[in-house]
Amino acid sequence: MMGTVLVAGATGQLGTAAVKELIVRGRMVRALLRNPEAAPRFVALGAETAIGDLTQADTLTAACQGVTEIVATANAAVPSRRTDTFEAVERHGYRNLVRAAAAAGVRRFIYTSVPSLRREHSSEFFRMKTETEELIRTSGMEHVIFRADVFMDVAFAMMGSSLPLRGTEAATVLRPFPFARNHFERNKDSIDKKHIAQIPGDGTVRHAFICVDDVARFLAAAANGGASGTCTLGGPEALTYLDVVKLYEKIMGTQLLVKKTPAMVFRILSHLLRPFNPAGANIMHINYIGATEETLNDPSTQEQFQIPLTTAETFLRRKYAFAAGV
Repeated sequence: MMGTVLVAGATGQLGTAAVKELIVRGRMVRALLRNPEAAPRFVALGAETAIGDLTQADTLTAACQGVTEIVATANAAVPSRRTDTFEAVERHGYRNLVRAAAAAGVRRFIYTSVPSLRREHSSEFFRMKTETEELIRTSGMEHVIFRADVFMDVAFAMMGSSLPLRGTEAATVLRPFPFARNHFERNKDSIDKKHIAQIPGDGTVRHAFICVDDVARFLAAAANGGASGTCTLGGPEALTYLDVVKLYEKIMGTQLLVKKTPAMVFRILSHLLRPFNPAGANIMHINYIGATEETLNDPSTQEQFQIPLTTAETFLRRKYAFAAGV
């Protein structure tokens, strides 16, 4: 009989989707929450809850008791509190969680990480993710580390469209982090109403965009077994941002004007913001990566876990149908 899965980061978009997917697969789920007020919506889903915070080690001991697997999606990329720094969450927070999990006898740790990049594209956030990967590998627990590619739900929305958010719970771009949310709120109708698509760089660099729901399915599948290891995780296609623009045009039946932001602009902004807004600097850095470095999928990950992958066109068509009430 399978035991309880603890989901760290349950209130985020990916964490919420993982909770739902685990429950669909018949697992007992414990959602790790910082705010007790979030508990009722998880109880309504059929999950139990535990109050804890990665940055407070003493709150994790009880949360990990009786847990056989942990699915960890918490991150500080788009923080909801000023104190959610990379150092606090990505380094010390995950160190606290891994230690508490190992001490509690957790069998398997499933971690959502970032794509492998060239050294010159590394950032504090990416470096700390790599540190946590190594911490998990040497913890003595079985582990699955998913190096996930660009999320359709976030990247397509930041092109200037609220369409990818339709039917979404706890959307990342709507988290209370002014830097990201204010940008989205200013531009959310750019594609949908003004017919202007905003893309990083010249739009010719390819990515294996993957939707959040597919990532959640991989996380849930890994919680149920399989080999340990580090997996590259992406969608079924290698698409450029210009390809995504064409999909928007095809689905919406309109022509879009493309507004390109040079990659160097993101790099300069990343350096300028770093001293006083590290999270904002990291978002600029991620845009720079999106404009300059190709990130592709490894088909063996899909073969190992047997999860059907959603194409970008299918993702956008579903969102468009939802918005239209079809």
